[in-house]
Amino acid sequence: MVNPAGNTKEAAQEIQRLRDKVAGVLQGLVAQTVPIAFTVLSMNRAVVYANEAACKLFGVDSEEEILGRRPGEIISCVHANKQDACGSSVCCEYCGNVKAVLGVSTAGEACEESRLLTEHKGRIKALNLRVQAYRLELGEDVFALCYLTDISREKYREMLETLFLHDSLNALGGILGAVRIMRGQVDSCYANLAQAAEERTDQLIREVQFFQTFFAAEQGEFVPAPEPMQAVGFLSDLKLLGGLFPCAEDKRIIVDEAEEDAFFVTDRHLLQRSMENLLKNALEASSKGDEVHLGFMRKGRNVYFYVRSRPFMPQHIQAQLFQRTFSTKRRGLGLGTYSARMFVTNYLGGSVSFESSPDEGTVFWVQIPVD
Repeated sequence: MVNPAGNTKEAAQEIQRLRDKVAGVLQGLVAQTVPIAFTVLSMNRAVVYANEAACKLFGVDSEEEILGRRPGEIISCVHANKQDACGSSVCCEYCGNVKAVLGVSTAGEACEESRLLTEHKGRIKALNLRVQAYRLELGEDVFALCYLTDISREKYREMLETLFLHDSLNALGGILGAVRIMRGQVDSCYANLAQAAEERTDQLIREVQFFQTFFAAEQGEFVPAPEPMQAVGFLSDLKLLGGLFPCAEDKRIIVDEAEEDAFFVTDRHLLQRSMENLLKNALEASSKGDEVHLGFMRKGRNVYFYVRSRPFMPQHIQAQLFQRTFSTKRRGLGLGTYSARMFVTNYLGGSVSFESSPDEGTVFWVQIPVD
């Protein structure tokens, strides 16, 4: 095999031969326009083919700039800069790109995460790539077809989940404790201010906890903790909590009377978060002086909770209501109805639905099995 670091005429000719062979199979509109970056490497990890998306990922104008070079050399990996070639450092033994190609040679395919530190023009930059490699045999020549996905943003989100949210929750817990102590010590003229600070801090804690639960649930990592519950008491607590929402100002939350209580077993935390989000949406959609009704009914082996409000939802909102990140408010929101449906469907064994008409307004239904 050709030495990718070589500059001899024979090395260049070998790279061109391999490139022409691969291009004869992959070259074309599909290969060049597919939005996923991919390269084809020799078993020595020399690039012999790269599509346009890969060139863009590597920051080069054309494929010719990277032919015959190894990935670490192309992106200016700090270890490739300090060694004779990419793959020579002890650190390279743990590189996902190297491990992926080795996996192809033994198992035929491999998927690895490549954590890279690059240095270009005196500036350090971290890069996280997912490398999915597959064995490609063309006659006597064997290659590694590598799909490259930049997962740096995923890693930023993981840091947000595990570090920022965790540390924020600890800090807010300390603030809440301090505010509660302060509330018992301050003069009566500051008591209302201390109470408001306590309520807002508690609300922030609940928001941080929601995102922790949401991220864990989306990844399938949340473990429900079912417990016995009573519908009447649950809705009474929900009403009190809803009254603290800023969007509840000048609006009434009413719990409709039921003929009898309903007893059931479910994860209280997930059900409460789901109902909170539906209640908050109803309050935000309502006008000053409107009423939002909470209630439930027992049917067979299910309890049906509802949130009823006066506004009618237009058809274009109804069609997108449970879509992740869809919002009628500002960009970046839109987790309320989606998270409610995801929590209830995936973890509580129930369902979330709605009805909306100009005459009857809008009602959300949350169906929960009794046991």
